[in-house]
Formats: sequence, C-alpha cells, structure tokens
Amino acid sequence: MNKHYVKHISKYLIFFILFIVSFSKLSQGNDKVVLQLHWKHQFQFAGYYAALEKGYYKDEGLDVEIREFDGKNSPIDQVLEGDATFGIGNSDILVRYMNGDPIVAIAPFFQTSPEALLVRGNSDISKPTDLEGKKIELNVFNAGSTEILAMLQLQGLKPSHYEVVQPSYTLNNLLNNKADALEIYLSNEPFFLDKFGIPYKVIKPSDYGVDFYAECLFTTSAMVNNHPRLVNRFLKATIKGWEYAIKNPEEVARLIQNKYKSTKTLEYLLSEANSINNFIKPNFVNIGHSNKGRWINITEVLLNAGLISKTRSIDDFLFTWKDTEEFYNTLIWFIGIGIFIAICVAIGLMFLLGKRKKKYNSVISRLRSHIDSLNLEGASIKDELAKYSQRNKELENFKESLLGNVSFEIRTPLNNIVGYSELLTDPRLKQGQILQYTKEINKSSRILQYQIDNIIDLSKLESNQQKIVYSRINLNDFFNNLQLVLLNELKLFDKETLTIKAFVDDDITFDILSDKIILKNIFVRLINNSVKFTSKGYIEIGCKKKDEDSLLFWVQDSGSGIPNEKLADIFNPNHPNIDNSLSLGLPIVYRFIEMLNGKIWIDTDDNAGTTISVELPFTPIGSPRKKTELTAYLPEQTPPDLQGKSVLIVEDVQSNYVLLNKMLEGTGCSTLHAHTGFEATKLFNDNPNIDIVFMDLRLSDADGVELTRQMRQINTKVVIIAQTAYSSGVKVNLSIEAGCNDFITKPISRIELYNILRKFLL
Repeated sequence: MNKHYVKHISKYLIFFILFIVSFSKLSQGNDKVVLQLHWKHQFQFAGYYAALEKGYYKDEGLDVEIREFDGKNSPIDQVLEGDATFGIGNSDILVRYMNGDPIVAIAPFFQTSPEALLVRGNSDISKPTDLEGKKIELNVFNAGSTEILAMLQLQGLKPSHYEVVQPSYTLNNLLNNKADALEIYLSNEPFFLDKFGIPYKVIKPSDYGVDFYAECLFTTSAMVNNHPRLVNRFLKATIKGWEYAIKNPEEVARLIQNKYKSTKTLEYLLSEANSINNFIKPNFVNIGHSNKGRWINITEVLLNAGLISKTRSIDDFLFTWKDTEEFYNTLIWFIGIGIFIAICVAIGLMFLLGKRKKKYNSVISRLRSHIDSLNLEGASIKDELAKYSQRNKELENFKESLLGNVSFEIRTPLNNIVGYSELLTDPRLKQGQILQYTKEINKSSRILQYQIDNIIDLSKLESNQQKIVYSRINLNDFFNNLQLVLLNELKLFDKETLTIKAFVDDDITFDILSDKIILKNIFVRLINNSVKFTSKGYIEIGCKKKDEDSLLFWVQDSGSGIPNEKLADIFNPNHPNIDNSLSLGLPIVYRFIEMLNGKIWIDTDDNAGTTISVELPFTPIGSPRKKTELTAYLPEQTPPDLQGKSVLIVEDVQSNYVLLNKMLEGTGCSTLHAHTGFEATKLFNDNPNIDIVFMDLRLSDADGVELTRQMRQINTKVVIIAQTAYSSGVKVNLSIEAGCNDFITKPISRIELYNILRKFLL
C-alpha cells in the first residue's frame, strides 16, 4: 500500500474517531420531542404537564413540546407522518397496527377505558340494543369509538342499524335532541351534568365484556428501532410526571388552568383528577403497566367484533422497557467501526477501480427522479393554490359587501358624536341645548355600539370562534332583564309612550340550560329592531312551552311591518335590506339560533306589525333556585337606597372607575377603589363589612377570576359582580364558577346597574 493511500486512510480514521466521540456526546444533549394529544388541555394529560414543568424531561435531555388536539388532524396520522414524535391514543392504535401501520404502544396509562355512551335521563335507552334506529354521536376521527363500536357489534348492532352523527365535541347535540346518545369520557362530561342537575344514564362497554386499555403513549417502529434510548428516557420522565400529578392534583390543576389556558374551572379539573385515579389505578399496578396477555385478549375482542379482519404477532406492537444505556453506547461504536470499514473499502474502490463516473451518473439519476417528484408536488400545490385563490375571492367579495353595509351606519353616528361633542364646548349653550346634545351623543353612541357588536359577533361566527357556554337560566329573571333593555331603548329613543308587555307561561316551573350571553344577544337585537320600527302601540316579549322538547319565544310589535318581498333574504348579510341597520343584526340572530339547533320565522304585514318567533330545544334542570316573579313594568330609573352599604370597585382604568362611582353616587353607599389586584386583596381583607364587589376581570397585574376565587375563600357571603368587556361567554362562565354572583357587561347601563343592586342588596 503506497504512502498516499495510507495518508488518506489515516486522515479518515482520525476524522471518524472524532465523529463517533462527538456523536456520543451529542446524544446526551437535548433532543427535540413533540407530543400530540388527542384532546384539549385538561387533567387527562396531567402527567405530561407535570413532567415538563418539574423538569423531568429536561433531566433526561429532552426538549418537549405538548400540542393539544386541533379538532382536524388524527394524532395517529400526525405521528406516522412525522409531524409528532409521540402521540396519545386508545385501542384504535391496535386496530391500526393490525391493519399494517408501524405503530408501537409504549405504555397504557389508563388500565381501563373511560369511554362510554351518554343518554338523556328521560330516554327509553338503557342498553346497547335499545340504540337500534337511533342517532349516536361518535368520535370516530379522534382516537375514540373503538370500545363503543366493539360493544355495539358484540351486542348485534351493525353500523347499518344506527346513524352516526359527526362529533361536535360538546354536549350540544345530545342536549338539543339532535343525537340520542353521545360518546363521552366518564372522567369528563358527568361533572358538568351533575353540577347543573341534568339527569342522564351511562352505558359502559366494560359492562358488556369490552374492557380495554386507554390513554396509550405510542410512537412508530422506526422511532423505537432508531432511537430506543430516547423512547426509554421519555417514558421514564413521563411516569415520574404522572406520579407527581397524582400526589399533587391541585398544583397541577392550577398549572393546567393558568399556563395551558384550559377553560375548565379548578373545581372541574380537580373532579377530573379524582375520577382519573379510578382508571390509572396507581394503588394496584405500576403506572404505565402493560400486559401482553391482555393485549392479546383485546385483539380477540376486536376480531370477534369485526373491527379487524386479520391478526399478526403482537410482539412488534409492544415496547419493551429496558436500560439500553450501555447497549446504546456500544452500538454507537460498532456503527462507527462499520462506517470506518465501509469508508476504507469505498476509498480503495475509488482509488483502485476509478468508478467515479458511475457514482456521478447515479447521483444525476436520483436528482432527475427528485425533480420529477417535485414537479408532481408542484402541480398538486398549484391546484391547492387555485382553491385558496377562489376562497380568497369569495372572502374579498364578502368583505366588500360587509364594508358597504356597515360603513354608513358607523360613520353616521360617529359624525353625530364628534359634531355634538364639539358643540358642547360652546360656553354660550343653554341648559336645554346641553341636554339635547348630550342625548344625541348617547343615542349615537348606542347605535355605534350595536354596529361594533355586530361586526365582532359576525367575525367570530365566520371564523368558528363562537362557542356555546352553558349556564343555568331562570327565565323570569331573563325576561325581567330583557324588559330593562327594552325600557332603556324606549327612553333613549323617546318612545316611552309605547306599552311594554312581557309573558312567561306558568307551565315553565323550571330553570333551563343554555348559553345566557347568546340568548341575550339574540333578543336584544330583535328588541332593537322592534323599537326602531314601532312608533305607537306596544312591544311584547314572551315565552311558553311549545311541546315537551322545545320552547317558543317571540318578540311582537305594532310597527310598520316588513314588505313581503324583503322576507326571502332577510337573514342574508349580503342582500340590500329594507334598512341598513338590519343588514347584520338578523343574519347574526339566525346564525346564533342555528348554533342552538333552533328555528326562527317572521309573520308580518305592511303597517300591521311584526311577530318574530324563535323555537329552541331546551333542557330543564330542576325547579328555580329562587322564585322570581315576572315584573309587570319597571318605569322608574331612580337609584336604590343603599345607605349604610359598602361597595368595592376593582378597576384599573381610572375613567371607568369615575363613571361607575358617579352612577353609584345617588344610592348613598360608600365606595372603595382598588387599582390593582394587590390593592383589591388588601382592601378586601382590611374591610370585612364590604357588601358588594364589582370585579373587573382584566386587570394589569392580576386575573379577576383568580382574584374572585381568593375572595370567595375568605368570605362566602359577600356579593361579587363581574364587570367585563369580554364578548366571550367562556370568561364570564369562569367568573361565575369562581364565585361571582352575576355579571354586568361594559358599557354599563345605569338601569342594569340599579337592577343588579336591587337584586342583591335590597
């Protein structure tokens, strides 16, 4: 062997020795790992959050990202396609393995599955065979339904025997009678139903011989084969995380609520934590315990149920826990030696046989193949871009139509506000003129507020950001508040001569479960329209039972009516309506009612009045907690007498505090003001005789919801009212769950404020 050849061999030998040593060191660094959940952030995944936040993953050299389910992409597909390193699944991962997918189950963290079917309490369904011909909402897309489908099949129900309703990931379809049964997790939905006193029944697969593992951590066979040490490290840290979460549920629940922005209350998360222990069974088996015999039994059940058509050895499906540290390091050296020998042979061939040309040809061939592949991919992308382009054109048309419809109604009131505000600066104005200009500003401000609310709500509806947030509603209370809204509108628009009528059927002796904010938004818009087009006579609002499953609401007026030719497109936001103010209001009402699975229709005649009827399914949740009579009429706007009462206003915007304090001035109460959460806590602790707290939910240094929880722990009797500019019901619902007695939305109406004070302090 000549010196030139030896020189090359020595150089490559040194290079690969350094490479092997460096690679061994780098393998101990932080590996990027993505964990894909199969649901939203909640205590169901507490062990993973704990492992991340307590540093267990970091201790194992792992940089972990936890992604919640996006409602679209299957976690199994995301792992198989390389978008995630690990995923969480149920028995569906075994089905996919038996069908040929390279999936490896690392550990099942639930020893028994919480999957079950939920039916309404008044339903005649009590067992699987009762579901024949019924509608069942199943989570077939999202790592679920395998246990349910197996139970139904084994009980003789084939897919043709029932109708599958696509998942809404809420209780809406079941509560609104759109589905007869709903797939749930026993650790989740029952809390909500129990809290609101909603009767229900549960059908559990385990009662019918289907008892599967659940919450299984899985990955691909390629990951296990190529990075066994990484898998071991991730599993080791995760088990430590679950051990910590089980011992410290409140700490982890608060972490989930605060850092991971769960919409669940602390009480809800702790209830879930308590329930999950029944499925993990930490006092009976090691966390993450997996039994091969049980997996074989699950395979037999799936085969008998027809969910798989063939089986294969389960050995490649199960991950074997072992300490691979020494094996892994040894493997690195063997790989390095192998690489070195291969390089030596390659160098020898290159020098002795001179096959560089063949190598170049091979590279060129691969490049050509890659270019062809890129061309195909480019054509596919071009098609997708064409679809997006068409969608963008549609959105542009909608945007132009939207701007055209609302521009006039935004600029007109804004013009009045600016103009009359400038006129008020004239020192020569008389008192009557000042009152007149002020009233015009108030009127225009309210109109502007309506249009802004319309734009925000329509935007949320178009982007699917509007969510239903259930709460308990007393209909007499609800209609009393609507009367206040109506009264305020009449006063503002100088129509106080109109008669107000309100009616709630005596048969309604129960509270209902629905979204209070959405309901209010519906009827406020309908009331606004009636006020605008009624100059004499009356406006009536009412509610009665239509049948055992639905309520009939109505808003009736003696106004000018709506021309029949305009009715066909009245719920379309893009059509030239009879009046621009209706161009968004009624279409938004229509979309809200669709969300609640209801119906709306209009009966009208020119110059003979209009009746807008709304039919909504309802869920009764027991007798009203407090008997509230429907107030016949509320003409006075005088402040209530609150002599001797103490009010704490928690508000970080000075102008908002000044306004609220001025509204309270005539009541005779004393007020305290806290600019920050820290000041609020101190004032609350130093003044135990505070009667009512107006709590801003968004403070510069604190969360109003968390502050409410702290105050409620100190004093269970004080009245706490959330004041918020949030349009989402989620934040309001969290405030109620945290201990607020009620809420009032900004901009605050004086009539609504006085009504709140009368309700809780008189």
